[in-house]
Amino acid sequence: PLAARAEGFHRRLEASGVPRRGRLAGLWDGLAAAPAWPGPALWLHGDLHPANLLAAPGRGLAAVLDFGDLTSGDPATDLAVAWMLFGPAERAGFRARVDAAGTVDPHVWDRARAWALLFGVLLAGHSDDAPVLAAIGSHTLDQVVLAERTPEVDHG
Repeated sequence: PLAARAEGFHRRLEASGVPRRGRLAGLWDGLAAAPAWPGPALWLHGDLHPANLLAAPGRGLAAVLDFGDLTSGDPATDLAVAWMLFGPAERAGFRARVDAAGTVDPHVWDRARAWALLFGVLLAGHSDDAPVLAAIGSHTLDQVVLAERTPEVDHG
């Protein structure tokens, strides 16, 4: 649950040096207050971000890599990729497809955005030796903040 990660999130955020720390802390507090996943624990990749996705030119997604963090829990964890990989228009399309499948609860996107925020801080603030991961983290934080200013399309 997100609530169990609050202390660690705030500690990492303060140590990260990323910009907008006050704003990001406020976003976390609001998003992490979303109701917990009401369903059973589901299988999750656990580390789903752009560096673990392989695209084939002209064909889209070809493979998901690195199952070293395979776990079970709230599907919002893996849905955080919506902010890690996409911009607003693509994210809206992704959300529409997930929502149409009817397998998530109404609060999944708030929890997913909180997970994206957590992953963004980890990657942007603690990947000095991995510039690709740091760039993914910065993109993620930009998208999380952008989603605050530009409300996501509501599909549910």
